[in-house]
Amino acid sequence: MKFERQLAWPCRDCGVRGSSFCSKLTDQVDAGTPTPKAEIPQLFFHADEGAVIQESSTHFFPGPYVLCQGWAYRFHRFADGRRQILSVLIPGDLFSAFALFNSQSAFSVQAATDTRICQLGRDAIKKQLIENSDICEALGQLCSTEVEEMATTSVNLTAPEPKTRIAGLVRGLVDRLAARNIRNGANAYPFPLDSVEIADATGLAPDQVQHAIRNLREECIIDLSDDEVTILDHDKFAQLALVAFR
Repeated sequence: MKFERQLAWPCRDCGVRGSSFCSKLTDQVDAGTPTPKAEIPQLFFHADEGAVIQESSTHFFPGPYVLCQGWAYRFHRFADGRRQILSVLIPGDLFSAFALFNSQSAFSVQAATDTRICQLGRDAIKKQLIENSDICEALGQLCSTEVEEMATTSVNLTAPEPKTRIAGLVRGLVDRLAARNIRNGANAYPFPLDSVEIADATGLAPDQVQHAIRNLREECIIDLSDDEVTILDHDKFAQLALVAFR
């Protein structure tokens, strides 16, 4: 990762600040405040597409870390080299809410696109947890959500059809993107994952992913192309995505 020197507070222009954990920490900081004067210490970094930002089972600088811009994913690397993507991170996500209490990670994090990352001051957040019940509640909810997302991935892997697994993956991401008002249009959302990454998130082979994506387009359910997903038929899409979790 490359350290980013900031003269102005970058959170000022963040489009997801109000709908992420950061809002609990920084709402009281005036826009434009230089980073060192923020109530919670912040350091900003850049990571290029494909960079492994955090390795599992290794000590890392105290977090938590927030994904400010770009996409990334939590993953596990098996001894034979295979990769299982556990969950996808979008702007505003913490790498892990549990990082506040643990200096080792159970998973690795890799950048799916060029990213900006913010390291939040652990000690300052711990102090606020004692003083501010809203922050404590928000962090507890994030811990719960993190576990649920990984459990959802496990359930989705049992869906019998490739297109069902992909619909389940897309549905979860679209719901989260919509909640943060990250969209390209009324029915379109950014989706910069390639077929290999989709395969590693759904337990499929890349050729199965490509075939399923063609089927989903031909059946006018969703269109996955050019780093974007477009919902073509909301009812069909919702019905197919639900099958993965029955």
